[in-house]
Amino acid sequence: MRITVSTVVFLMLWTSSFAQRKLESSSDILHELKKLNVVGKALYVAAHPDDENTRLISWLENERLVETAYLSLTRGDGGQNLIGSEKGDAMGVLRTQELLEARNEDGAEQFFSRAVDFGYSKTADETLEIWDKEAVLGDVVYVIRKFKPDVIITRFPADGRGGHGHHTASSILAEEAFTLAADPAAYPDQLEEVEIWQAKRLLWDVYWWNTTLRDEAIASGGIIEVNIGEYNPLLGLSYSEIAADGRSQHKSQGFGSARSRGNKIEYLKHTKGDQAEQYLFEDINTTWTRVDGAESIEKSVQEIISNYKADQPSASVSGLVSLYQSMQEFENNYYVIQKMEDVKRLIKASAGIYVEALANNYNYVAGDKLTGKFSVVNRSDIPFKLKNISPKVDSSFDEINLAFNENVSFPFSIIFNKEISQPYWLQHTAYDKIIEADYDLRANPENKKVLMFEYTLNLNGVDINFEEPIDYKSTDRVDGELHRDVIISPKVTVNLADKVYLFSNDEAQQIDLLVEANQANINANLTVKVPEGWQVTPSSISLNFNAAGEQKAINISLTPPKNQSVGDLTIELNGKPAKSVQRIDYPHVKPQILFPDAKAKVVKVDLKKQVKSVGYIIGSGDDVAQNLKQVGFEVNSFNANELAVKDLSEFETIIVGIRAYNTEESMKNGNTILNEYVKNGGNVIVQYNTNRGLITDDIGPYPYHISRNRVTKEEAKPTFLKPNHPLLNQPNKIIQADFDGWVQERGLYFADEWDDNYEPILEWNDPGEEPQAGSILVADYGEGHFIFTGISFFRQLPAGVPGAYRLFTNMISYGK
Repeated sequence: MRITVSTVVFLMLWTSSFAQRKLESSSDILHELKKLNVVGKALYVAAHPDDENTRLISWLENERLVETAYLSLTRGDGGQNLIGSEKGDAMGVLRTQELLEARNEDGAEQFFSRAVDFGYSKTADETLEIWDKEAVLGDVVYVIRKFKPDVIITRFPADGRGGHGHHTASSILAEEAFTLAADPAAYPDQLEEVEIWQAKRLLWDVYWWNTTLRDEAIASGGIIEVNIGEYNPLLGLSYSEIAADGRSQHKSQGFGSARSRGNKIEYLKHTKGDQAEQYLFEDINTTWTRVDGAESIEKSVQEIISNYKADQPSASVSGLVSLYQSMQEFENNYYVIQKMEDVKRLIKASAGIYVEALANNYNYVAGDKLTGKFSVVNRSDIPFKLKNISPKVDSSFDEINLAFNENVSFPFSIIFNKEISQPYWLQHTAYDKIIEADYDLRANPENKKVLMFEYTLNLNGVDINFEEPIDYKSTDRVDGELHRDVIISPKVTVNLADKVYLFSNDEAQQIDLLVEANQANINANLTVKVPEGWQVTPSSISLNFNAAGEQKAINISLTPPKNQSVGDLTIELNGKPAKSVQRIDYPHVKPQILFPDAKAKVVKVDLKKQVKSVGYIIGSGDDVAQNLKQVGFEVNSFNANELAVKDLSEFETIIVGIRAYNTEESMKNGNTILNEYVKNGGNVIVQYNTNRGLITDDIGPYPYHISRNRVTKEEAKPTFLKPNHPLLNQPNKIIQADFDGWVQERGLYFADEWDDNYEPILEWNDPGEEPQAGSILVADYGEGHFIFTGISFFRQLPAGVPGAYRLFTNMISYGK
């Protein structure tokens, strides 16, 4: 198929940011050379980061040698976090980077739609309504038209057996897009950028872990078997080992996986298109004969492979340059464009050419002078010339011969104006609405780099153009060399100490602000805006900064109104909304920086307390302890491994943080210690844990079973099973209005079976389902009390939901 020259340029830009395995050894180079003669593609489609079958993707990319991509419809921003307290937008950013790290392991590419992960959904109908089906379907069509896969594979069946509504919806959309991508009447506006495309077949990747579904699928026919456990001697790994390394990048989801070895049969069931009888790519031409007149490319590649010298990869450079030159005759063909980019990577890798454009700092403001060095080293005896560096470096530079193993560097200094470095999908965000994305970024995993250097390498009169993104490199005394993206920051940022400020009486609270300049000699007028009825002093402050990095701590006094109230406190700088700064920094991903609006929720809640001293056993990361401090509880947070030596008698109530029984080994013995504390008159509250990966099944003084049951409708009406129970009446009278304004869900991982010593307190259900009573269980034990709750307080309290504070306070105060 032919495409226009303008589209060619767009495609080259569009493919520049995808993940690829690094070419770091002679065997890596040979492996990549073999891919040049396979002209085929596979697209894997699912709903979330971590849904993908990394083993199958690794096999497709590295054994079948077809270009493979994963389309995750969401960025996982509605998920839980096992390693930190990021939620919402920040969670999506973290999980995006985890997916890119996974693709760096298996070499596949990564795409996204604009769908927002709004949390667990039980039906595809609900999911598609909230997502805006037509918009997300258009994104899937767009990726198919852009990537042009021969084979499309879904992780889930489209009939609801995938459980999660997002899962089912992802396959429904993939099936519809399979047909619509070839229809010129479908999303015709896309055809200004891409052409229609018809994939050959679509299949379902049958669950290997559900033997019932697997056996049913096999018995119904239409099955292709592939051994995705094969060993790749060039890479020195099986695809199961590569997959485990990729899977283990999903650390926020607790998906660390051990490497496995040996045969692993995967079953792929025919869904749409031409049915294959034996082979996944049956009747699909994956040779260069699919491109008119390009048969010579296959011959040239095979000759390079036949003559390849493992101890001297540079001997292949001349052939690769000739291959690149011959490919230019087909510069309007999609497949050739893709492979030309691969040839360029191979030329640099075979010659040992290393290029970097390093900034002197990673943090700049629009209008700053960005300075650094552009460096090249040629670690072969191939006589390359370096030409045409753009943007311009040292004004004296024209062109230079790259001598063997000599590092040449040129300083650069560039003044540019760009918007702040906010992830593009967050610039128009509304949590429950489809995200509006700039068209040239559509489907991309992340933003374009702040600056790309273009340069030319010349060998024997042949010019080859390359790009190198600007980067920042530092050295850590422990971790060694570290890299991060260069970013554009606001001139001034304002961070509030907390995201929510709770008031349970009429007394004023001090609000702490940290104001930081990212540029020298800045003057700013800071204004605090509060809801009607609230009073703030001072409301306006003039600030002067002499140096970049200078910080000022500001204290303001906020007084609540007499009555219960919920609103936002916002900060303006020079009359415009101010930005705060949020850093996401974990060893397994590139550091990320977000600039959300500088604001906090302020809540005046009618709240009575009967307990002051609370112990909080730290779980997998939540803000509940800090939230409780704000309403006057004296909270002492400590790790589970301190339980055995801690004097628990100093606490009136002990709260176990979320997923502590999933993550903290010390909780194996912790339950015995906590039961003794309860027996002696203490009060223990255990928040939700997942039923997968429990460290112990012994939780609480009496047995109960944690299920996967949940109520996902945040407006689901509760029924008070025991209206006169103290938990619903003391010290705060809980009423239906206390369940207004909740976010994302009511709760998750409820109990579905329990000992008769437990009392269920309330029940609720999603539409069309039976009521569930396992969200709060209360038991007396000895002189004290034990409470289990699956209610998502870890979401409600940081969101400032007044009724959630009142209910949780009653739990803390229970029996006191």
